[in-house]
Amino acid sequence: MTGGVLLWILLAATPVPTPVPTSTPLQAPTPEKRDPHLIAALESRQGLGMERVALFDDGSLVRVRGFRSERIVDRKALAPEEVAVVRGVCLEALAVRAKDVDDPGRSVLGDADGRRITLEIVDPGGGSRLYTYDDLASLPLAVGRARGALEDLRGRFEKQDLAETKWDTAGLRPGAFLRRRSDGVWYRVVHDDTLDHDFELEELAAGEEQGGYKMRIFVYRGDLPRLFEDPSVTGSRPPQASPAKRR
Repeated sequence: MTGGVLLWILLAATPVPTPVPTSTPLQAPTPEKRDPHLIAALESRQGLGMERVALFDDGSLVRVRGFRSERIVDRKALAPEEVAVVRGVCLEALAVRAKDVDDPGRSVLGDADGRRITLEIVDPGGGSRLYTYDDLASLPLAVGRARGALEDLRGRFEKQDLAETKWDTAGLRPGAFLRRRSDGVWYRVVHDDTLDHDFELEELAAGEEQGGYKMRIFVYRGDLPRLFEDPSVTGSRPPQASPAKRR
């Protein structure tokens, strides 16, 4: 056997080492870039108090409440489907011109101490349209629907204990005071219509206890515990100026 053949046989019999793959360091995931854009916001101001609820296109729902220089911020997240529905309702409102909504600031009869509400809707071009009104204004249907959608979103921040919303209304009599859950505004019971099961309430004017009032509303008896706090907890004494009206 020649030397060349023998070398070939030896090389063929020698096992070839299996290459070991080299590990590469794991790369950190690229952080998601978030650049949320406003869809719509509902803001109310009265005296030194304010509240603003804003919806953004990334699903962020932000509520800001303030009095003087203090600010409290709460956040929630909405599903894309919910965002799409609210966006559609708000875009429909853009068919109404801002000047077609009564701005109390343009009226010489406007109440300087009354609550001002501003609905802001971002148009497809990126600009904003502002609708400013007060509690007594009659809104066009499309604007009213947009306002209602944002008010529903605002209600998601209200955490209520079911036990707190089941107080007994049987003991309410004219002259009793009730405090609204949503904003702390005080009302006085004016009349109890036992036939229609409705209560007539009057909203107290700033600083008033026995005299003036802002407006009157009718509330179904079954809705009172959900909308107003239990008077046995808040107290039956005449209230001071409402927090939303204190100056």
